[in-house]
Amino acid sequence: MKKDFITVTPDSGGSGSTTVTVAASANQTESTRSTSLSVAGGGMTRTVGASQAAGVVTWNYYFSVTPTSLSFVAGGETKSVIVTSYRKKVINGVETSTQENVPWTVTGSFGFHTLTNRIAADPNPNNGIRTGAAIYKQNNSNKTVTVKLEQASPKVNTLTLKLSASGMSLVTLYVFKITPQTQGAPNSPSTYPGHFFSGTGTQAQFQWNNNRGLEVLDTDSGAKVFAHAGDSLNIAVKNPKSDTWSNFMVIILQDNDQTIQAPI
Repeated sequence: MKKDFITVTPDSGGSGSTTVTVAASANQTESTRSTSLSVAGGGMTRTVGASQAAGVVTWNYYFSVTPTSLSFVAGGETKSVIVTSYRKKVINGVETSTQENVPWTVTGSFGFHTLTNRIAADPNPNNGIRTGAAIYKQNNSNKTVTVKLEQASPKVNTLTLKLSASGMSLVTLYVFKITPQTQGAPNSPSTYPGHFFSGTGTQAQFQWNNNRGLEVLDTDSGAKVFAHAGDSLNIAVKNPKSDTWSNFMVIILQDNDQTIQAPI
């Protein structure tokens, strides 16, 4: 006999004692359920109640991010990703069609900004490829997806300063960025915390890119500043015997390889 969610076997018997088996089907709901059985015999009727606990509810979590790797141009750009994050209800181990969206968070790397469904790369200041990662994490499940990030190297320029022909003389150079606010000659060399180059040899070379700029000095404060293509630079040569300048030269920094004869 079957009634509601239970099945009773056997559903009849003869005289004497009879064992009756009551089986309940799996409760695929989130509520308890109950019913009753009536057993009649010998002019008497007895009612037996039966109840069943609610189904055990768990969740299956689903989380993905596409694509899982992105490449950016050296000058910086923004690209999109697709984040899929949801969970499905499971009752007694059986997945149902009930689905809910699940929040997530993301953290980026230096130079890469994570925005909802986008990743933005700043201009690459390095003289080489820049790499990083965006790590997406789903709430509750703690599932993670890593998106690998790579940014192309900018064009790297070489500034070559020709020094003494013999390469034997000690040369100390300071390079200052010229702005409308900087007037006249720089202060004496000792007032600046560091020089641009000091050494011997026939030439000195410096690699730089226009995203970051060439690191030089501010004439007034002596602080390190960055010069970019088109900026005017004052190359000052320190007198090797005193705290004075022996010579100056003004150049325009170019966004390509550049060779300059230092004013020595």
